[in-house]
Amino acid sequence: DKRTGLFSQIGYGDRAYLDRPMELNIWRAPTDNDMYIRREWKRAGYDRAYARAYETQVCRAGDFVEIRSRLSLSAAAVQRMMDVEAVYRISGSGALHAGLQVQRNMEFPDLPRFGLRLFLNKMLDQVSYYGMGPYESYRDKHRASCHGLFHGEVAGQHEDYIRPQENGSHVDCDYVTLSGGGFGLSAVSEKPFSFHASVYTQEELEACAHHYELKPSGSTVLCLDYALNGIGSNSCGPKVLDQYRFREESFTFSIKLVPFVEK
Repeated sequence: DKRTGLFSQIGYGDRAYLDRPMELNIWRAPTDNDMYIRREWKRAGYDRAYARAYETQVCRAGDFVEIRSRLSLSAAAVQRMMDVEAVYRISGSGALHAGLQVQRNMEFPDLPRFGLRLFLNKMLDQVSYYGMGPYESYRDKHRASCHGLFHGEVAGQHEDYIRPQENGSHVDCDYVTLSGGGFGLSAVSEKPFSFHASVYTQEELEACAHHYELKPSGSTVLCLDYALNGIGSNSCGPKVLDQYRFREESFTFSIKLVPFVEK
């Protein structure tokens, strides 16, 4: 989509993968420990940010089709939060490599997260990953987890807190694969990343006051994150420690998406 610089459709093997257009994602459903910083995040417009592309070019680069897009992330009545140079390389096999070079406006507060959000066909309801598991893990919350290869259902990744909030992420992952219905999608990166696979959206988690109110989105929601801000303890203790804050001024997020059909 030349208006956003992001993909509105992904198809492979006669399968449609996306229920909704791909998104740049910097928001998360606030946790109990985000009770103070969420006010800063809301004032910054992080919960209503959208991507806007200024220029998009498509060319052939060897065995790849290359798409370059210059875009920004902002919200209504708010100045630019960041500028993004996106380079997508699509191979003849259907693999999509996304490279996002980000330059933040440091007048804004620490980011809740940065990554891509994909609303995938709900048939992709099985997940396998190599990273920190089997329990949820974050940059400052992973003592109960270990590195390994884990398998399960997407619905089983949800941590059913009484008050719905951000949950179920897995940090320090090398790859994640979603599959079901005879097809699937893998995400892999040379540098460890975080992912979150759920039947619920972050908007639904934030809107509901009790876990029994939650309603599945009808999609498999996959968040592929460069990083998330630490969970911390600021509801009843100190702020997130400096080493766990997401306040980098510039960074590059590279990830490869590989669709496949099971035989």
